[in-house]
Amino acid sequence: MKNTIHHPNPYDHHRWIEQLSQFSRQMLLFFDEVKLAALALGKKGLSGLMKETRFFFSKATALDYIGGGLSAAFGFFSTLVVLGGFGLLAYQVLLWLMDGVWTEYPVILVFNALFENTALHQWMNAPESWLGLQKLVHWLLENTPLSLALIVPGLLAAFATAGLMLTATGIRYYQFKNQQHG
Repeated sequence: MKNTIHHPNPYDHHRWIEQLSQFSRQMLLFFDEVKLAALALGKKGLSGLMKETRFFFSKATALDYIGGGLSAAFGFFSTLVVLGGFGLLAYQVLLWLMDGVWTEYPVILVFNALFENTALHQWMNAPESWLGLQKLVHWLLENTPLSLALIVPGLLAAFATAGLMLTATGIRYYQFKNQQHG
């Protein structure tokens, strides 16, 4: 018969749990301090932002408002185009989920509706010249999904408009600040 000697485990798990608990309390205190600092900085930044916004709008001219309004309208229209593209895509997905058949909406449907009985439409149907160009355009119109043709240019226009508005606002703000100091 073999005697088994039990050696006490040198690892003290109670001490480890106490250290973990102390660490978690310290982390909670740290995050509370970070939250308070972020709120204070946010409040200070928001009040500064409001002050600068009031300054900017007090100096803006009628032309600034007209340009900003036109840019905002174009950006809004671009966003509506993008939403229309995603709406059409969602409609196609819904139809596919219902019957399992993908319903295609190529750009040529819109082309035919917009240019019916025009010289361009007649050239697309029976070209007498520029045959290679007609084949290329016809292929693009038949193979480009309408949803993609709405989403991609709409996003590009919306981002370009937003960038233009931010750039113009920054330039005007800089001009107003230089007038104030100069």
